[in-house]
Amino acid sequence: MANQVNISVDNLGEVVLETLSKVGVSSDDAKIILDTILFANRRGVATHGVGRLPLYVHKIAAGHYNPKNEIEVLADNAAYALLDAKNGFGQVVAFKATKMAIEKAKKYGIAVVGVRNSNNFGTAGYFGDMAAHEGCAAMVYANAAPAIAPTGGNKTIFGTNPLCYAYPGDETHDPILLDMATTIAARGKIRLAAKNGEKIPLDWAIGPDGQPTDDPNVALKGSLLPIGGYKGYGLSMFVDIFAGMLTGSHYAGEVKNLSKMEEDSGNGHLFVVIDLDKFMTTDEKKERIAHFYDAVKACGEEGKVFMPGEIEYIKMKKALDTVQISTKQFEDVNAVAEEVGATSRLKVIE
Repeated sequence: MANQVNISVDNLGEVVLETLSKVGVSSDDAKIILDTILFANRRGVATHGVGRLPLYVHKIAAGHYNPKNEIEVLADNAAYALLDAKNGFGQVVAFKATKMAIEKAKKYGIAVVGVRNSNNFGTAGYFGDMAAHEGCAAMVYANAAPAIAPTGGNKTIFGTNPLCYAYPGDETHDPILLDMATTIAARGKIRLAAKNGEKIPLDWAIGPDGQPTDDPNVALKGSLLPIGGYKGYGLSMFVDIFAGMLTGSHYAGEVKNLSKMEEDSGNGHLFVVIDLDKFMTTDEKKERIAHFYDAVKACGEEGKVFMPGEIEYIKMKKALDTVQISTKQFEDVNAVAEEVGATSRLKVIE
């Protein structure tokens, strides 16, 4: 079997839905989780897709992940809200928070919804994309377990702390979607390299001895490197402030890895949504996005300049029926499906 295998979208969906059902996730919630998984895998972001299913199942079994998604609304006022995920799936509470933020923004122009006591929510771009397809711009922040040390320090405290900025497109332009970690590489890429027995670039991380390493296992024991040095450290800090400290969730090094089975994760999220209709007319929106696209594309040869997220949207449109995952993820997903008593299995498309 090659290092990568092709799986049908329908087959992947069948396995995910049955596996989640076996561990107590409702049908409606499982469909949300599946949609976020497919969004990641179809865009080529394998680190945030179906490969995480075994982690979810094992953390539920360990008693530190709530499959019931018993979300509590702590505050719900005009243009803001605060939700407590009660240690449920990050994807489910983030979906609800984004929907709330969109509805509030449509009424008030802008809305902010915070989430505390959550878990990893997959790819931040999914929620930015949700807002963009409703005609809204969005900012999404999520903090994560310690992965980088502050500039001048030697102890990790801030996470890869993803952020997403989204802006709507139109009939001929996809949304502009920046979804990035504040480290040079997302920790999921390093975990995947470790799982696949691959090396990583030397500029991704340092080991516990402070030296650059191409061994992902050593990197996971050391510190990932922030983008742009102290600038990435600053960005990671403010994501921690907005998503963690502001929302009343874990922060300042308190968030736990999804793979840490002994404790709740305690992730926090923050969603800021802006309704473009409150700022410009429909004709102005079309004119401005078309002009913006044209101006950026004109900065290089045809086919050489891409908008943030554009390459992933191209991949997504090509992956309507099949997605590609690593053989290791294929094996792990089938193993966990068997473990919980699901009858469905991933099948390779030859």
